[in-house]
Amino acid sequence: MNKSNIKMIARTALVGLVGAILFKLIHIPVPYLLGPMIAILLANRIFHFDMYWPKQIQSAGLIVIGYSLGIAFNEEVLKAMLLDIPMMLLVTTFLCAFSCFFAFLISKYGKIDYPTALTSSVPGGLTQIIAFAQDMKGVNLSTVTFFHTIRVIMIVILVPFIVHLPFLQPSSKAKSTDMHTVLGTLSWSHFLIYMVLCTIAALIGRKIKLPAAYLLGPLIITVLCNLTFIRASSMPPGLLNISQFVVGIHIGLLLHPESLKNKKQQLFFAFLSSIILILIAFVLSIVIMKYLEHTSIITGFLSLAPGGMDQMGIIGHEVHADVATITIYQLFRILYIYILIPPLLTIVNKRFHRETDNDKD
Repeated sequence: MNKSNIKMIARTALVGLVGAILFKLIHIPVPYLLGPMIAILLANRIFHFDMYWPKQIQSAGLIVIGYSLGIAFNEEVLKAMLLDIPMMLLVTTFLCAFSCFFAFLISKYGKIDYPTALTSSVPGGLTQIIAFAQDMKGVNLSTVTFFHTIRVIMIVILVPFIVHLPFLQPSSKAKSTDMHTVLGTLSWSHFLIYMVLCTIAALIGRKIKLPAAYLLGPLIITVLCNLTFIRASSMPPGLLNISQFVVGIHIGLLLHPESLKNKKQQLFFAFLSSIILILIAFVLSIVIMKYLEHTSIITGFLSLAPGGMDQMGIIGHEVHADVATITIYQLFRILYIYILIPPLLTIVNKRFHRETDNDKD
């Protein structure tokens, strides 16, 4: 690594640190994620600082986050979650069906082709959907990246404020998973063993092209080992904050608005689709999750919010929600999207280009 890259990494880390400290001092929710993200976004896009953040650092942060999500699971939790499969299928299908409908509106009024609009509207994680879009012929990758980045930004800004509203705080009757009761005290030997296993799992996942390998690989191996091998240890103090920090910087560097056409129009629809999806998740958390699943509204909302496992899991940790329920719902949606959405996108894409070719003839 040359000196120029080292300087840019140091500058990026310093800007992110300033954002984290500032957000912590003014008591903004999830400061170690939001602070670096907003600081990097402003420094990079407004002040035009040269910024660089190696993917390896972000991957290491995702490995730790994957472990932090996996340690919430034990036999009792997983058995209870199996009973939720019908409900998970119902709410996930509803969210995806609405996304398909809203994609039609975006395509019609936003002057975006339907395959691109559909790929932009699917309520999946940014990294996973971008991987799909890269394999889809004719999909505008810049538009898809822009829509999903705006959604990530909206989620990590709005969701923490929503879940901190006083009237949403969980009652004593709400189902909850406190990480300190699930895990014992910190065991460095167990923790180090898991970190080695998580790293190996992430690399193997990457090799076999597992989606979101640096998050899913550690999560899967942690759950399996926690159930059959060595009991997972609690996290060393501050490690999750550091992971939030490096992921927050990564998110802040993702948006490239200069590559877009019709920026104002696309920005409007990106914000509108994000707000509507968040609103639908909030309503479902009240109507379905609270009264049928008997979770707190916060847990239900974070379980259904159209973000990734990492962001929702981080926020769940911060507000002492049921991280196991949040993770299993988010994981189910990822699997649902991986299994059903790529074939749907392929069919829609072929049909769209067939109709386009016929119109030309």
